[in-house]
Amino acid sequence: MEDLAEGCVRFVERALGVRLDYRPETLPLLDHYLEQARRATSEKVEALPVVAHMAGVYFGEVIRRRYASWWRMDGEDPTYWQVEFGSVYLAFSPVLFVREALTREPGALAARDTAEDPLSGDPAALELEDEDREAVAARLAELPPVSEDEYYAPSTRLEVIDIAVDAIRSRRLAAGDETDAALVPGDYERNGG
Repeated sequence: MEDLAEGCVRFVERALGVRLDYRPETLPLLDHYLEQARRATSEKVEALPVVAHMAGVYFGEVIRRRYASWWRMDGEDPTYWQVEFGSVYLAFSPVLFVREALTREPGALAARDTAEDPLSGDPAALELEDEDREAVAARLAELPPVSEDEYYAPSTRLEVIDIAVDAIRSRRLAAGDETDAALVPGDYERNGG
């Protein structure tokens, strides 16, 4: 995992002349790098898994360092590794998200109807409990629409995760529950994680 994330740091530094440091403020640099890589991987398809794995693991590490969370690395393929949160029930596959960002067809987002459920149809969507999914979807529906490039940017995905965590905590507070849970990896196994 560390080798993949550090590989991303080196690739971005070579391409853009700036070193990523795992802080959320550097994600716009990753956004820019992925836009360049999307064009390059469409021409050199064999580079797609390498770029997706490295950039996805780097993105996952930014999230893991921001929130109390851990990696679930089922199998050898990083594409399906997940980051699972400890304070709220939320999991997602950062490599799968980056892969989708790299392989998306122009206009694919517009063709997908996300008006009723902004989290539907996204292969890298957030894994949430049903009542939390409703709260997160309602909060995201209040936001203005974003362009396709913004939608697939890791910096925007971080904002979505921040909003999701806040919406879950707000829903729990309104229900009279503790805002933070004390989840462990086994909690995700029981729920199909």
